[in-house]
Amino acid sequence: MTAQRPSVDVEAIRARHPLPEVIAAAGIELQARGHGYMGCCPFHEDKTPSMSVDGVPGRFHCFGCGASGDVIDFIRRTRNLGFLEAVTELDGGQYRDRPLSAVRPGPRLHAVPDLAAAIPPGRAFEINQLAWEQFATPVGTGFAAHYLQHRRGLDLEPLTHEFAGRRFVGHATHGWAALTEHLRSAGVDDDELIGMDLATRTRGGRLIDTYRNRLIFPITNASGQIHGFIGRDISGHPAAPKYRNPTRTPVFDKSQVLYRPTHHSLAADAEVLVVEGPIDALAVAAATAATGATHRVAVCSSNGVSASPAQVRAVLALTQRPPRIAFDGDEAGQQGTVRWVAEACLEQRSPVLTTRMPPSIDPADWLATHGPHGLRDLLAAPSQATSDDVPNTIVPGRDIIRALLYKADDPIRDAVELVTALASQLPSTERRELLRDSAVEMTRHGWNPRDTYVKALEHAMREQPTAHSCMWRSPATPSLI
Repeated sequence: MTAQRPSVDVEAIRARHPLPEVIAAAGIELQARGHGYMGCCPFHEDKTPSMSVDGVPGRFHCFGCGASGDVIDFIRRTRNLGFLEAVTELDGGQYRDRPLSAVRPGPRLHAVPDLAAAIPPGRAFEINQLAWEQFATPVGTGFAAHYLQHRRGLDLEPLTHEFAGRRFVGHATHGWAALTEHLRSAGVDDDELIGMDLATRTRGGRLIDTYRNRLIFPITNASGQIHGFIGRDISGHPAAPKYRNPTRTPVFDKSQVLYRPTHHSLAADAEVLVVEGPIDALAVAAATAATGATHRVAVCSSNGVSASPAQVRAVLALTQRPPRIAFDGDEAGQQGTVRWVAEACLEQRSPVLTTRMPPSIDPADWLATHGPHGLRDLLAAPSQATSDDVPNTIVPGRDIIRALLYKADDPIRDAVELVTALASQLPSTERRELLRDSAVEMTRHGWNPRDTYVKALEHAMREQPTAHSCMWRSPATPSLI
């Protein structure tokens, strides 16, 4: 049961099979947009293009259903294949159902990166600050705060009071060129407007704003500089993506930044909560302010359900405690949670907790219904699920094993090494849960014959300084360690 699995050079696979070409060959029409392409998502009923392709190089992401990944993930999902089967299909060329002429590059595809590269970072931060002055006028911030309170039940007053009137959300009006004209009057030229993805050129050559009729959330760093803006649509127009992030600029790369409403100092044992979107993050931040828990809780968002190595490392660096992943209670949120578990636990060798939200509920919804003290439910100790109607935090032992088996060379050896490394970083209760659930999942997949995995894990745990406090049970062994 320890047969070697063939290793795969994932980077080489990606290089041999450019993602836009593979997606176009699958019959999806792509149109140039910013630094990449947009097309209709094949994973849900998508009448208007909502899938970004190569906006982040080598990745696709649907703003409608949340599907995302690389070229291998695309083939796996479209053909319902395993990892190695998808690799074989790519290298065999079976995905090429049609010519690659479906990719239609537009004139902006190469122009935009050149314009962006010409802007020094200091100037880029200056332009974003000028844009924020337009988004965050007293009228704009007042409208945004009113909208959040009356449409989402999110009261920003405790947060703005604690942080001395700081502006957390602004508003882009429905005008076609309000921001463009404001920035031009402040000395920003047209190339800078396009390079910073604050304006786009129409077919007739006119510049118009890229953010219209949206709530605006600034993505800041610890120094208060603005890397870019997240725009949340409030028009309700079916063709408008729910969220709009910048394309890559001199100071913004979606895979390198996190949205944090505040960058305050934290207690040594602070909890870190990772959520999907800026409204969730802002709702948690407001709840911590209302309950006096600001220095004990940090919240951040990767602006979706992606999990880049840089983002995961940034989250892990915030405190010594395992972060909690609290994504929406839908399929996209569940898939995103698995991606975060895989990156943090398998690649970074750091444990995380996952908070499963009730179906169709996100953290902002929960706090709107239960008030600021509903934060306790999002930060509760790990427990076995008793109801689908409340958030439930667990140590994701079974998800960890499933992610590992997807790519393990020697499943038993690799699982023992990984689980032992993660368990040594957890307190006793959470450690027992991880050990138990890993054994359950290994047994379910047939990788615990005659307790082979359990015995190997027992031996490895005895070598750990924390092993004396571990008491757990596997489905096949009555008492261990």
